[in-house]
Amino acid sequence: MTEQVFALHLATRNNLLTYLENVSPEKLAQIPAGFHNSILWNIAHCVATQQILCYKLSGVKPVVVDEFIETYKKGTHPDGHVPTAEEIQSLRALLISTQKQLQADYERGVFSNFTPYTTSYGYTLTCIEDAINFNNTHEGMHLGVVIALNYFAK
Repeated sequence: MTEQVFALHLATRNNLLTYLENVSPEKLAQIPAGFHNSILWNIAHCVATQQILCYKLSGVKPVVVDEFIETYKKGTHPDGHVPTAEEIQSLRALLISTQKQLQADYERGVFSNFTPYTTSYGYTLTCIEDAINFNNTHEGMHLGVVIALNYFAK
């Protein structure tokens, strides 16, 4: 796995952080007409999905709590609450820490027992490298949704 793959993940996370840090809590929670989720949900969903794709599919205990993953995994929807400053700060910390931890854990070789999985994108992941690469695509797609939500939210 090249350094560029992790550099891309960091760049995407930094872009997500820009929205998390510069959009009002009300706008983070808003679901504009024609959308099914919010900026906050999309950002948290990126963290939850990374944990599922890389950790759970490798049989490794995720570094975030199961409640967080269950709240933001595929098929969930935001509850509409406006996040507190503490919730925003907590998500900010997770965006940073889970990016760093993924790279450190990969470099330590903790992802040795990967269970193949076909994504809803129609792409089959057969190893941790596939999962990390696909995660970059997934987070890039959600960054695009965040950009659109920011444009359409009031």
